[in-house]
Amino acid sequence: MNRITLLLSASLLLFGACQWNGNRQKDADENAPATTTESGNPYISDNQAEETPTLEEDLSGNVIALTASEFTQRITDIDNPQGFRYKSQTPCIVDFYADWCRPCISIKPMMEKMAKKYKGQLIIYKINVDRAQDVCAAFGIQNIPTLMFFNTSDQPRKMVGAPSETEMENAIRDFLK
Repeated sequence: MNRITLLLSASLLLFGACQWNGNRQKDADENAPATTTESGNPYISDNQAEETPTLEEDLSGNVIALTASEFTQRITDIDNPQGFRYKSQTPCIVDFYADWCRPCISIKPMMEKMAKKYKGQLIIYKINVDRAQDVCAAFGIQNIPTLMFFNTSDQPRKMVGAPSETEMENAIRDFLK
């Protein structure tokens, strides 16, 4: 009986998700629906005239740590009234994590493996939720790890919790189709 309890506790620690509640200020219109664009997609800007120059993409196959300002430079603006628009050409995954989160720590080797495996096809970034609270608030990040999938043609997709390697492989394959 003790082995079963220990096994269940260990699996919850390794494969669960941590609750994260940053000290964010609530806006009056936080619960208001997102503003949509002509395409009807609140996450993609239709205004092509305001294109910002893209930064050089790092296709090295390494997991790249981002600050909040680097996130807005490389991924998307978080306060664009026209919605989120991915700024790069190569699809990416952003791993929202914290140094104190056990499930976040447990998926780190898998994320590094996926970055190498999909080198040139996919960029994997990570951002510390304790240092990027505005970004987390913009995307409604409440549990970690949370993985956000970004590409140029769709709204961001969200995966909450620590996936198994098989689940991650399947999610990446579906995302890259």
